[in-house]
Amino acid sequence: MTEGPVKPASLQGVDRVLTVLEAFVGQAEWRVSDLAKHLGMHKAVTHRIVRSLEVRQFLEQAEARGSYSLGPAAVALGRAAGRRAPRTAARRHLIRLAEQTGEVVLFYTLRGHRYVCVERLDINAETAVTVEIGDTIGLNAGAGKTLLAFQDERFLQEVLAAPLPRYTDRTPTDPEVIRDLLARIRTEGVWVSNGEITPHTVGVSAPVWDTEGSVRYCVCVTMRDRAVDERRLASVSAAVQDTATAVSQSLGYREGGIDGERETT
Repeated sequence: MTEGPVKPASLQGVDRVLTVLEAFVGQAEWRVSDLAKHLGMHKAVTHRIVRSLEVRQFLEQAEARGSYSLGPAAVALGRAAGRRAPRTAARRHLIRLAEQTGEVVLFYTLRGHRYVCVERLDINAETAVTVEIGDTIGLNAGAGKTLLAFQDERFLQEVLAAPLPRYTDRTPTDPEVIRDLLARIRTEGVWVSNGEITPHTVGVSAPVWDTEGSVRYCVCVTMRDRAVDERRLASVSAAVQDTATAVSQSLGYREGGIDGERETT
């Protein structure tokens, strides 16, 4: 049996520090004894690492006596990662999605009460989609509902109280109908629209979560409706969701962690 390469002591120490920090992504607070047991590390070693991280403000004493939580330095590091230009962070994932599906891939961001296309990739794609980079669209249409579904109630009321644009005869404009669709999106995590912006075009979109646990971006694949069957739709939907998850992680989102405390109403 061949063993893997032995790491220098200095690298082993770095690994241990990172392992301790990673434990706080899945659980907000730890007692040293519980953390050591969870990680399979000696309590004395764990305590030394925790104390060093506390001195550098990556950890701090929690309200519960003897427990620790992430400190201001860790939070600042997470926010710095989240400030990466979203388009830059997303691009390699979007390219992979375009290559995988052979369809047009769009990346949208929320802008006021509308949404705007900030990236479009066409790799061997044949589609009649008319959306270009810089185009702004009403949130009631197409992938916009993927963004709207995860905003707070006040924002939702403001959008639905204003006149809603109709791009085709398939664009939903009834506030109650839209609310029902948004509830479905929250449950399923993906939205499939058919001809809501461009006739004879199907769009599959999924939300992107940022380091604040908010949805400000979404990934969308558009296809000609005649090329879509149930199997194709399932395949593209899974690919879009996987890509949205990858982009979210690139923006610093971690579900259940300090940078991923998802909260929707």
